[in-house]
Amino acid sequence: MNYQRTLKIYEWISYILILGATALYFILRSHGSWALNLTLCVLVLAIFCRLMMERTRRLAADAENEELKEDLRKLTQLYAEEKKKNTQGTASH
Repeated sequence: MNYQRTLKIYEWISYILILGATALYFILRSHGSWALNLTLCVLVLAIFCRLMMERTRRLAADAENEELKEDLRKLTQLYAEEKKKNTQGTASH
């Protein structure tokens, strides 16, 4: 599963949990403190999904940075080889 799909899944789950917590609160608000505790637990799950979404976003950024670093290494190596080839070609003339 790629990072974008994972981000969307966590985002939608958190939205659904927030809406569910809101519905739970209004449906069960007259049933005592256990209903508020249940609502709080659902909100904590929504926050956890948001944290996982941010973690996935950071992992995607780190993976992209590593890919860019590897590309930069390859380009630097190609540049050094080309420069060496041009230097040797100029010296032989």
